Amino acid sequence: MKSGNSKFNWRRKIESMKKTFERFREEVYNYTYEKDIRTSCYGALVEQLDYFMAIIPTILKSENGKRWGGKAAKQIYITMISTIEYTMKKIVEKYPSSPLHRKVLECQKNNGFSLRKLVYLSADLGLLNRTLKRDFENIIEIRNLLVHNNAISDSTGLKTIGDVSIEMKKGEKISIKLPELLEIILTAVEVFHRWNIELAKNYGVAKR
Repeated sequence: MKSGNSKFNWRRKIESMKKTFERFREEVYNYTYEKDIRTSCYGALVEQLDYFMAIIPTILKSENGKRWGGKAAKQIYITMISTIEYTMKKIVEKYPSSPLHRKVLECQKNNGFSLRKLVYLSADLGLLNRTLKRDFENIIEIRNLLVHNNAISDSTGLKTIGDVSIEMKKGEKISIKLPELLEIILTAVEVFHRWNIELAKNYGVAKR
């Protein structure tokens, strides 16, 4: 990905992302006609971007600031993915008659439920296509490496998330530049939004 240019305008990128999230909120509302977690979640994600925008100057001044090394950059990624995870679980509850809700309940009874499992179930039911499923799996894997493995990769290869390709080397820390980090976050929200819309289209009450 050609996003490592020193002229990258991260403020403009984040403002664009915020506008996209607001548009997503309106799109979901046009299906649900309700102001609940299915729409309010985008406001929470915008707030997290505002926080990230406030701390980026400090990150960039640090020794490894232009890469994935900053703890603050890692934390914002973890926080946003965790917000999406929490939101997805709550959104499923809004569709008690859907096959996804039934399958989630079955997994919970068997103590085998996780975000990764939710992604698999959603793909099986056609709520996520193969590409979106792959992106989400890689997003989750990176989150798990950050949380449990100090960002050190346990395998070698390329991980693709949207338009970003991340080179992973076993035993080495993941290295991602700020433009790539923002693209990954944007892709994560886009995949979540597609899932949110598909549930609303297929199992929600039509707008009057």
